[in-house]
Amino acid sequence: MKFGIAQYTNLTEEQNAWINDLSSDFKSFFENRNYGNDLNELYFGLITVKPEFDQFFKKKKPRYKQGERTSKVDGFEIKTSNCAEINCKLEFLEVSNLKRIELIEKVCEELLIESDCLTRLTKLKDFDFKSFKSDFENYMIEKEFRKE
Repeated sequence: MKFGIAQYTNLTEEQNAWINDLSSDFKSFFENRNYGNDLNELYFGLITVKPEFDQFFKKKKPRYKQGERTSKVDGFEIKTSNCAEINCKLEFLEVSNLKRIELIEKVCEELLIESDCLTRLTKLKDFDFKSFKSDFENYMIEKEFRKE
């Protein structure tokens, strides 16, 4: 399964790099895993913007795009296959001063909470959510991204 975290953020370059590293870790972990035929790609959009930009970055409802699709985003052609997109929003003032470990824990907590919406996507039928959630959570604990 393909996995990624896209950032819409006003955090520092260093904080963004920590989240990019987290995304790469998860990408590698999920790369050779399969939880059913209906979900091949899972992307989280992480929104962490200053209060004055909040109005431009609203949290969208989770989306599931069934089958193979091609779309254009900012002039780039993107191909997806059985793809879910989930938005997460962290309050900038709550996380902007966090150190690496605290920020990663906060992001992971939010990803886990928001991943529950996968059970509410009606077109997503052939997907073993329990195994996915267990693997996701256990990997976070193993890598010390979150506490038990």
